[in-house]
Amino acid sequence: MFSLEGNEEKVMEWIDDHFDLNEIEIEDFPFFPNGKLIRDKQGETMVVFWCVIYGRVDYRFQEA
Repeated sequence: MFSLEGNEEKVMEWIDDHFDLNEIEIEDFPFFPNGKLIRDKQGETMVVFWCVIYGRVDYRFQEA
């Protein structure tokens, strides 16, 4: 059994390390473990989440 406890903080730290938080909107995205939907000012979106397979933060960009 695995635990997701503490991984939301890791996801938020990753977002903070890679983005200017004043330039994006962040929403909870529960379709992924600890998922966060990120939208920039141009309307582009991506999902940042905790990957339970690899035990790390992962992300997916919006498909065109």
